[in-house]
Amino acid sequence: MRILLPVHIKLIISAVILCTIFSSGIYIASRGHNESAHSIPGILWPDPPSIGSFSLTNSNGDAVTERNLQGRWTLIFFGFTSCPDICPTTLATLSQVYQRLQSNQYGFEKIQVLFVSVDPARDDGEKLQAYVDYFNRDFIGATADEERIKQLTDQFGVVYFKVKTTGPANYNMNHTSSVLLVDPHLRFVGIFSQPHEAGDITERLVQIISFVEDAG
Repeated sequence: MRILLPVHIKLIISAVILCTIFSSGIYIASRGHNESAHSIPGILWPDPPSIGSFSLTNSNGDAVTERNLQGRWTLIFFGFTSCPDICPTTLATLSQVYQRLQSNQYGFEKIQVLFVSVDPARDDGEKLQAYVDYFNRDFIGATADEERIKQLTDQFGVVYFKVKTTGPANYNMNHTSSVLLVDPHLRFVGIFSQPHEAGDITERLVQIISFVEDAG
């Protein structure tokens, strides 16, 4: 299934990419062992919440559970494929972050991105996978019924709800727009709030990973 995004969304995505390309150089540096976690924006330390069990389903009908997060750093974003702005721009930004971190320069090959749809009524597996593939074929798209989605969102403090509209879709979804970071030990260690900019997220992500790995 090929997904066709509206022209205005494509223009927004292009603008995000161009702004990043032509922005000033990005300074990325690992922090020293003795640096305080409080100096790293978005880090949840020294007592990061642990992520418990959950169960989603990907486009192939396979389960996506907490076991899929073990051993890898995972960036998680909650949204929906009919989202007009925040979701496409955030996923475009995360694709840039992902590509930078996969390069040999940074050496963080164990990064994955999980997009969780909070609109299972409209986002079936085929539509969801086509959507995430548009941004990056390595991204994982998953969803579940309302009960199982809530089982995961409650662990992060993520909020989402339907908003009735007068358009043909009948409703929209309001949702938390932050990107969440889970470490290989299933600890919720970081949060990246709006506005999302690839250089800033990449720099802070490297800092958080370096700090947490040093701290153990």
